[in-house]
Amino acid sequence: QAILQVRCVICVRPPGFRCLERMLRAVAPSALKAVRCSAAPAGRLRGLALASSMCSVDGLRGAGRARGAFTPSAGPDAPKAEGAAQAALPRWPAGWHDHLQYHFFFEGLFVQARVFLTPSLEEHSVWIFDHSVGRVEELLNSPERLQQSGADCLELTGSRLQIKDGEGGGALQLKSAGGETELRVQFENRHVFSWLPAGQGNDAVIHRPDLDLTLEYKGRALKGKGYSKRYYGAYGPHWGYRFIQSSMLSDNKFLWTADATFRLGDGEAKYNYFKLLDGESGKLVQADSKDTYQQDCVGYAEIDGQRYAATVTPLGEWMHDYKAGDTNSRMQLRYCKVEVSLPGGAAPLVGYALNERCFGVL
Repeated sequence: QAILQVRCVICVRPPGFRCLERMLRAVAPSALKAVRCSAAPAGRLRGLALASSMCSVDGLRGAGRARGAFTPSAGPDAPKAEGAAQAALPRWPAGWHDHLQYHFFFEGLFVQARVFLTPSLEEHSVWIFDHSVGRVEELLNSPERLQQSGADCLELTGSRLQIKDGEGGGALQLKSAGGETELRVQFENRHVFSWLPAGQGNDAVIHRPDLDLTLEYKGRALKGKGYSKRYYGAYGPHWGYRFIQSSMLSDNKFLWTADATFRLGDGEAKYNYFKLLDGESGKLVQADSKDTYQQDCVGYAEIDGQRYAATVTPLGEWMHDYKAGDTNSRMQLRYCKVEVSLPGGAAPLVGYALNERCFGVL
């Protein structure tokens, strides 16, 4: 079902034609039987793929998402509930920009991991906030490109980080420099939502706000709850966003809210949402996009005429510049206390959250 390696042997390409190998890796990493290069003169098809049927690159867009295909038809105001047991993340990479992140919340410990790709770079990182230490500790920050396996779901391997995210859940493992397992998290889907972010006609964002977690770290075995987001597509070159997320709120509630602008000055796309999930009932309370926004440390929403506010108080910070080629984006991640005020005099929800901000050029 997949071609693991494609070698382009066409020597002459029209000006501006992208390398066929790069194109295939970006738009159709799996489910390929054969490829006809439309840039090659007749009779010059060589060394591309070995099968009886031929197809053009244009006909292969999206083929890499055979498993775990996410096909929402509306934006954040009408999220699509996906089957948790069947949901599997698409192979990597799936777009011009691709971003995968995990927020793992445990009693006394927070773990953050992400993989970030643009046309100029790919980097991955893992850091923790241990309440007994009281500060952010970076475990890994690497420009090494992770390798996607032949599996038809996301399965990435690097020298220290391995991630598999298939049907129903998966696992993330961090190895020490000596090759021993330093940290391992197994996660299982509970609720899965997808929608089309602003400016996207086909490429979904996938949110999993209440993952069930099991952690092994330094002899400790902990249970917790977590969040994962995966999105891919054309979001730049200029962009900026604010994001607050918590999988550790009182009353079994789960929050994620954003205020973003993509493709500034180039088909600008404004993007806002506020979601509050009840983990027990599955009820999703949400604001219309026009009724939610963020300031420095607060995300506001008006829902059915009632006001909500999520206020964060930072405890620790991880700052990083994604900078290579045309890419220059500064990301600030803050692990925080959070309080979500509710209408009607209800007691506020309290817990811990990640506050994420990123601005610059993709």
